[in-house]
Amino acid sequence: MFNLLDLIFPKRCVSCGRIGSYLCGDCLSRVEFVDKPVCPVCQRQAIEGRVHPGCGGKYRLDGLVVACRYRGPVKRAITKVKYKWIYDIEKVFVDLLVKNLWRFDLPKDAVLVPVPLHFKRRRWRGFNQAEILAKHLATTFKVTLADILERSRATKTQVGLTRDERRDNVRGAFSLHPSAILSFAKRHPELDLGSFLKERDVILVDDVFTSGATTSECAKVLKRAGAKSVWAMAVALG
Repeated sequence: MFNLLDLIFPKRCVSCGRIGSYLCGDCLSRVEFVDKPVCPVCQRQAIEGRVHPGCGGKYRLDGLVVACRYRGPVKRAITKVKYKWIYDIEKVFVDLLVKNLWRFDLPKDAVLVPVPLHFKRRRWRGFNQAEILAKHLATTFKVTLADILERSRATKTQVGLTRDERRDNVRGAFSLHPSAILSFAKRHPELDLGSFLKERDVILVDDVFTSGATTSECAKVLKRAGAKSVWAMAVALG
């Protein structure tokens, strides 16, 4: 379909600059897909992305879905989303995830929950890349999107921190967002919100999974609210 905006502001490959798309065929061929799923806790190889029995726990992540390594064209693309405001590139990220989903044992009737930004960071950036990605995924797979978490305190960037420092940095930083839950209830009057998360499978959506500290904290909140299982899903594994 003809798009006037593409004519006026043509898309350029985020890696090589070639006009036509955000990720040209040559650069797409250099994307390193994750062909061996890993455990979300220890990041050693795991069957279909499920957490190892010895790594699991009542309030821990139950699995991890990732499309590719956080390198090369994908790393440049994600960086441009965060700092250059090219947020319509999320369609490319969804395509990358779709190409690799067959490797993972995802829950069949899960609700998608984006990892939130602190309101100050969101106001500065103008959007939450995890939320946009989750919306595209929800539309593609026709599943429920519930943007019900909030980052209740500002945290330092995780870049450059050790694994332990990352965990300490985000400890207690997330909670259920009362006004977001109320808004969700109005859009879904058919659901009993009081028991909405009870025994539900949840998939936390973010752009990059590195140590898992952030999604692990989010998982604690969701499981304490009654979620049966919580998986993490990210475009890239850092």
